[in-house]
Amino acid sequence: MYAKVSRDFLARNLTYLKTLATTAVVAVTTILSSTAPASSSKPDISSAIRAEVNALGLKKAVIAVSVREVATGYSVVSIHGSDPMTPASNMKLLTTGAALLGLGPDFVFRTRLLRDGDRLIIVGDGDPALGDPDLLAESSYIDATGVAHHGLTIDDLLQAWTTAIQATGMKRVSELVVDDRIFAREGAHPLWPKDQLDEGYCTPPSGVNFHGNGLRVTAEPHPGHPPKITSLSPSAPWLTIINKGTSRTGKNDRNTMWIARQPESGDLTIYGNVKVPYISPITVGIGDPAAFLAQCIANRLIDAGIPVGRARLAGPTDPAPTGTPVGPVLQTPIATVITRCNVESQNLYAESLLKRVAAKTTNAPGSWASGATTVKQSVAANIGAEANPFVISDGSGLSRGNRVTADGMTAWLTALANHPTVGATFVDSLAVGGKSGTVRKRMKDINPDIATVQCKTGYIDKVCCLSGFVTAPDGTQYAFSVLANNLSEANSVGKAKKLQDRVAKVLADSLATRPKPALGG
Repeated sequence: MYAKVSRDFLARNLTYLKTLATTAVVAVTTILSSTAPASSSKPDISSAIRAEVNALGLKKAVIAVSVREVATGYSVVSIHGSDPMTPASNMKLLTTGAALLGLGPDFVFRTRLLRDGDRLIIVGDGDPALGDPDLLAESSYIDATGVAHHGLTIDDLLQAWTTAIQATGMKRVSELVVDDRIFAREGAHPLWPKDQLDEGYCTPPSGVNFHGNGLRVTAEPHPGHPPKITSLSPSAPWLTIINKGTSRTGKNDRNTMWIARQPESGDLTIYGNVKVPYISPITVGIGDPAAFLAQCIANRLIDAGIPVGRARLAGPTDPAPTGTPVGPVLQTPIATVITRCNVESQNLYAESLLKRVAAKTTNAPGSWASGATTVKQSVAANIGAEANPFVISDGSGLSRGNRVTADGMTAWLTALANHPTVGATFVDSLAVGGKSGTVRKRMKDINPDIATVQCKTGYIDKVCCLSGFVTAPDGTQYAFSVLANNLSEANSVGKAKKLQDRVAKVLADSLATRPKPALGG
């Protein structure tokens, strides 16, 4: 079963992005030209966008807008385009692009399990998708009896790994070692919000990521008592759960459950109220996913009758891992990773890409510092002096130390779209306005027969950004970036989103009304 699970898991990833693998694009070299090609529509675009910005009605906000023609690099409009701005999750456009350029569009993350005598070694590659519960839920496999199943749980995957170990004939494991040394062990980024570090979206990357580096918990009310925990995934019977929650079901009560994790032991404390059963789970960060995975496998081996002497992380003096492979290598293509990063704005995916491309570039464990340097160098190599104001702090945009410019963002997007080997993969990794990801409910007024908007959102407190592409069916394309900072006034985030959508609509309308080339022969 294990081999089939692994193959189908990989096949599912490839299917998820089959359009990326079947499209070959040969693009022209980016020309960041200051000379405008002849077009009567450009003054209308500039005037219309400036009018939208002026109509925003926010006195304290700082707004920057940039639009470029992708084919030529010509700047159609720049409003505060050179001002350094906080990008929030628009940082992911820099990280995913730099990772594609540095690792290559054919790169595949590989997680290996090796047997060395009576020892087992899990060798990590920084794969953020290892055991991702959302990807597993969409996977299919065929069991030993030939019955097809749709959807895997993390416990299914762990059991398949356990079965593969049993198949080797091992009767005892002296030690289970998890080698996560592809990344430096640094924990959370120093500039991430300290009050949010237990949240699932704030989990730091590891050389061995697992289950999105989070535990998923559901609960239901138990009147007169603390709420009943109905599921914990992955199952971890060794964890202590202190339940300080309530089960009030009155008219004015509501679901407010939240979970704190003790950093040393990993034990969980439940707080808040449960009025009705939780359908969608609450996620709390695991803390040390590599050590957690080791404990998960050790417990399952013991339950299967294979005693485990100890489970540990590889130490700095441990030799490079060697041994006989157990089961197939678990693999995730980079196209899957950047798409999940950009469409669903997965922070763990971005930070794993940041450190993985740094590990390859420096031939040393990827770190926050080396990742930031690698991404900045990649951006500078592709857009030149436009990158000078950029400050790279992390890969996801959670850090408020990041700075970009709107003009620099559109220069970067233009360079990537025109790149002969990664252009199509990068553009198609973005969410589609009105259809997918974080913009599936936005830009519904743009006719897809006229233009497609592929873009990335970005939001942290007082910051709201949107950057991406507006593309006509014939391939005519604009790169745009709308960055809004200091959003402290009432409904300012909503107004910033409306402006971003209006800029995309202006560009789409300009594509619909532009003069068509004359047909001739």
